[in-house]
Amino acid sequence: MVHIVKQKKKSIKFNVVRESRLIENLIEKLPDDDTVYKIVSFGGFSSIGFVNYIAAQAKIRKMEVSTLRVGKKHLKVLDVLHKKGKLNYVHFLVGSIMSNDSKVGQKYGYFDSLKTVCDANGWDVTVYTNHSKVLLFDTELGKFVIETSSNLNENPKMEQFSFEKNEELYDMYHGIFDEVRHMR
Repeated sequence: MVHIVKQKKKSIKFNVVRESRLIENLIEKLPDDDTVYKIVSFGGFSSIGFVNYIAAQAKIRKMEVSTLRVGKKHLKVLDVLHKKGKLNYVHFLVGSIMSNDSKVGQKYGYFDSLKTVCDANGWDVTVYTNHSKVLLFDTELGKFVIETSSNLNENPKMEQFSFEKNEELYDMYHGIFDEVRHMR
């Protein structure tokens, strides 16, 4: 069955609860060992909607995020999940463009905000020449992987998501991220 999530062409303000509900309407439960969800969103939701969706169903012990940039609103959602005890540890692998940001990016202080929240929560950030978008979740219900085109920021366009419970794939990506983390 194919579901298309498409928002009307109007200005949509960021709302993680709305995003999570859209995802919940598409997938009723977290994937099991035999299920892979393939989803294309036409601006309806972004990666943070999946994080919130997963955290509502299972405590996230460890999350690893590979993304070009982390938006301030998305970072705030992660911080709130941490304070509520739904998200323990996060390791961010962000693109070097985030730390060496443009004048506009520096004006908004994206990287400074990320470092501040990471320091406060005992989280880590690694900067690397990176454009990949992968989210790894080690939860009380197993290990989940999302491969996506969606950065962890407030600007979802047409985005694709592949969402599965797969410990082997999780371990493969974790190994790559760990290798990059220790190259520095």
